[in-house]
Amino acid sequence: MNNGSKFFFHSLVYPKLRMEKKVKEIYLLLETKTGESCSVMLNAQLFESEKLIDCFVVQDSQRIIHTKEIRAINVALEAALAEKTLLHEELLNVNQELKRYAETDFLTGLNNRRIFMEKAKNVYESYQDEKRIFSICIFDVDHFKFVNDQYGHLVGDAVLAGIADEMQNFFESTATLARFGGEEFIVLLPDNDKEESLKRIEQFRGQVKLKSWQDVSVSISFGVNTAMYTHTIDDIIIGADLALYAAKRWGRDRVVHQQDLEEPI
Repeated sequence: MNNGSKFFFHSLVYPKLRMEKKVKEIYLLLETKTGESCSVMLNAQLFESEKLIDCFVVQDSQRIIHTKEIRAINVALEAALAEKTLLHEELLNVNQELKRYAETDFLTGLNNRRIFMEKAKNVYESYQDEKRIFSICIFDVDHFKFVNDQYGHLVGDAVLAGIADEMQNFFESTATLARFGGEEFIVLLPDNDKEESLKRIEQFRGQVKLKSWQDVSVSISFGVNTAMYTHTIDDIIIGADLALYAAKRWGRDRVVHQQDLEEPI
């Protein structure tokens, strides 16, 4: 050791070694036999029973190499972690997209039939205890086959997508909207009794009749039913469906409530 390292060793390192029995990563400057300086890292442990100090000395240049290797490994690990995180995010996005496809009607962006039924059953169960009211409306486009045959399926699709847009713009966010199949749609209106639901649906009927898609206008027939807790959710939907068929029998382009049928269920 040179004089500076000797002073450092005897004044700080050795007392610490005697007190704590070991020291780690102490940097010293040694001199080689040829008088050249050599920077080293010292680890040492004191064995009092053998009156022995076990020292491990590594040249600083070797330590730098090890440090570089460790840094390179850390960089590789960080890159692997970043790639794993990216893949995980992509997987989440794919799962969300698959979930969206499983729950959403592709053409209109509305809920599909399965999701509507799940949500309607949840509303029925949550409202039943409090006897809160809600209404369900089923409707479809009058003479939609004629639209497809006369103007083509692309125009027919534009009409269905346009009606879905009108639904989303017209009804409150609390309403549950879905494409029920083909040209048939369904709406659940929470806290709407017979009078309120008929008024709201009649307004929607009139609004849609004023619209056109690719110069094609259509009318819609509506069947409405209001929840009675002596029935199941399926019964309520069937009642709305029966009212829809009555609307078609009675001339189409109208709103009919199930309670106004001659033989309500």
